[in-house]
Amino acid sequence: MHLWAQDTIPDAAVLLQPDTTVVFADSVPPSPSVISVAISKDTPESTIEYGARDSMVWNLEDRKIFLYGASKVKYTSISLTAGYTEFDWLENIVRASGIEDSTGHMLEKPNFSDGTNMFEAREMRYNYLTHKGTIIQAATVQNNLYVIGEKAKFFSSVGDTTQSDIIYNKNAIFTTCDQEVPHFGIRSNKQKVIPNKMAVIGPSHLEVMGVPTPLWLPFGFFPLKTGKQTGLLFPRNYENSNNWGFGLRGVGWYFPISDFFNLQVTGDIYLKGSYRLRTVGSYAKRYKYRGNFNLEYGNLRTEDNFATPFRTETFSLQLAHNQDGKSHPSRSIGGTINLQTNNAQSLNYNDPTAVLNTTLRSNFTYSERFPGKPYNLSVGFQHSQNTQTRQMTINFPTFNFQTQTLYPFKRKGAPSQQRWYEKVALTYRGEAKAELQTTDTTLFDPGTLKDIQYGARHKITANTSIKFLKYFNINPSANYDEVWFMETSSKTFDPSIVVKYDTIVVGDETQIIPTDTIYGMVLDSTVFGFKPLRKFNTGVSLDTKLFGTLLFRKGPLRGLRHTMTPRVGFNFTPDYTNPSWGYFREVQEDTRYPEDLLEYNIFGEGLYSGDRPSSSGRQMALTYGLSNILEAKTFSRRDSTTKNIRLIRSLNVNGSYNFAADSLNFSPISLSANTSLLKDVVSVLFSASWDPYELNEKGGRINKFVWDTRKTPLRFVDARLSLSTSLTVKTIRGWFDRESRDKDSEVPTPSLPKTTNGFGELFDRFSIRYNMVIQGRGLAEKDTIYIATNTITFNGSVPLTPNWNVQVGSMGYDFARKSLTYPSISISRDLHCWEMGFSWQPTRSTYAFFLRVDPGSVFEFINVPYQKGSQDTIFSGGFSGF
Repeated sequence: MHLWAQDTIPDAAVLLQPDTTVVFADSVPPSPSVISVAISKDTPESTIEYGARDSMVWNLEDRKIFLYGASKVKYTSISLTAGYTEFDWLENIVRASGIEDSTGHMLEKPNFSDGTNMFEAREMRYNYLTHKGTIIQAATVQNNLYVIGEKAKFFSSVGDTTQSDIIYNKNAIFTTCDQEVPHFGIRSNKQKVIPNKMAVIGPSHLEVMGVPTPLWLPFGFFPLKTGKQTGLLFPRNYENSNNWGFGLRGVGWYFPISDFFNLQVTGDIYLKGSYRLRTVGSYAKRYKYRGNFNLEYGNLRTEDNFATPFRTETFSLQLAHNQDGKSHPSRSIGGTINLQTNNAQSLNYNDPTAVLNTTLRSNFTYSERFPGKPYNLSVGFQHSQNTQTRQMTINFPTFNFQTQTLYPFKRKGAPSQQRWYEKVALTYRGEAKAELQTTDTTLFDPGTLKDIQYGARHKITANTSIKFLKYFNINPSANYDEVWFMETSSKTFDPSIVVKYDTIVVGDETQIIPTDTIYGMVLDSTVFGFKPLRKFNTGVSLDTKLFGTLLFRKGPLRGLRHTMTPRVGFNFTPDYTNPSWGYFREVQEDTRYPEDLLEYNIFGEGLYSGDRPSSSGRQMALTYGLSNILEAKTFSRRDSTTKNIRLIRSLNVNGSYNFAADSLNFSPISLSANTSLLKDVVSVLFSASWDPYELNEKGGRINKFVWDTRKTPLRFVDARLSLSTSLTVKTIRGWFDRESRDKDSEVPTPSLPKTTNGFGELFDRFSIRYNMVIQGRGLAEKDTIYIATNTITFNGSVPLTPNWNVQVGSMGYDFARKSLTYPSISISRDLHCWEMGFSWQPTRSTYAFFLRVDPGSVFEFINVPYQKGSQDTIFSGGFSGF
């Protein structure tokens, strides 16, 4: 070996490496300058590098090196740092320990790493040839799991790919706490750890703050593999319900299907027979797509002391898929699906979103564009649902084929000056779909599929715009609609007279008396077969724009601009009640009045209900309207700039006169407006309508002008004013900070310090939503104005301290109903490796308390819950279980 036996050791390192010179019998004798020595089998495999911060002492007689202060040793993949290191050449052993300070605290503890394994210890001894070692008070990290042992033996498999590293621990604790003295853990006397694979422990118990607990395990296995691994999912929560019994929540199995797809199947199981099954998956492929889904089925058994136990089945599906815009130039698929039955979310969960969300919608679409072609195709799934009325509408499949705007009369290579007919535009849209209208309680009933309706719709639109006298626009248009129905409605009259009787007791006598008489009955029937509905209308309109401007030279207001768009037009629609169309029929209603006939539409209700023909007769209507926009120009003295602001975004007045009607020629006059206040923070919407005709006793319009009876031109019908806003406390504080800075900037100062309000900053994550709706109705006796909606809602979080947090899921007040709007409050405390929390929903009398290890760790099943779910408040009616 080449040894540097110098009195002064180089600062960089001391190198020990095997000699590569070998002497053969028949070779030329080596040069006298080279000393030939036999290579020992105990020669190190590679260079050993070592050094120290304070000093290094050589003991040549015992062949040892002593390193003091931040010592470092590196050999192959092994590295060691410690406050003190002793290197023994004869035994090929490295000993290391920390250094105690004057207070007895251990500093510069040995840190040992061997490939992917790392240890921190009080003392250690390691043979770098046999790769075996002993560690005192060892601490290592395996896949975010801390293993702290009193004494450990380490066997390394350096260079041998067929073997694994093994660590044998004595009196060790497994924990996810990174403190030197862990707050909790699983302690056992014997442990075997195979790094990056698994840990096996013998009899063990849970230890909290150094205190043993009676929670005992006969043995345990902890997976230590990095990356995705299939395996058991321990229950994340426990529950003891009066109605359902003791239950485990979230127990199941995890399946890493591939690098792009994760799947877990879990369930909630209760001793009294209730259960929930849940499948949750997520997938993602870079530059292609990403998505997730949650499918849940519940079978819940509810007991009542005064009734027979009953079961409720629930089902819910949430799915979201997003395709990257760059994945395909002309094809896309994506959307969301959110549907449920039997109020599944509200019944199973208590968060505000699950309880207060009364409208569910789904829209999932596949679309295809054809490069170089003026049309596209899409296939979709649509769904809408009201959780209060339980009504559900599903459209699947829905085929849509539509063209771009076509100019059939446009000349090829036409000059810049186009003729009027070249601007004629045509569009076509075709749709075919199946629609199911049902309730969420009968969605999966066998007979539900019989209620599916099928149909198709075609729509062709032609329009153009012609300049007239430079300032006017003439806009002719024509529309043709054709709807294909596969079933129609037919009504017949049954002249049978039915007398209903009731039994009453008068004294000791029982009498049967007639209570009602039905003089015939209208019977409904469905006629299956193809039946087309054809509609068309045409019209022309004339509009122009008028501008009014008022300028000011001084002050913050520098100008006002009023834009008016008057519009007149004429529309024609045929009379679809004419028997020649065959869309309307009549049927007798009462045997006593054979001349009174009921007119009905043969297309009934349901599919394409919005396209059914009108029963108002022929329309030859003169339409009129006026649109207004009001803008202002303001001047800022601070930076000498001007800014345009819309005071009124729109104000529209519309009405019509039907020349073809024999009465009630004038339509009601409608007005709509919208604007915003406080720099677009508050949105204001207003609408109202007035009618020139009077009403009869039943509230129907009659052909008598209001002027003739009241000497006023119009009768007030209804009005609606809506004010809504949504903002954060941080935004509100910003307004006051800016106002303060603006005032201070008027006084010359060298600098303006930033104003802070520590208490106010706590509420920066709070949002405030306010909504008020005022409605008015014109009645015969007296006009009525009332507040229909007046609610204020708060939600957000308040970090009281770095560890304490208050979360308000929903806290509000309904001023119209004078009641709270489902408050949901939770408080949580970060306990380093644990967390504690409490949530409360007083409207439902539900609450939950938990003390658990941080979720996401291998010990997340350690949980101490105490809660009361909605299933235990159905019949209790109060907060009695707390």
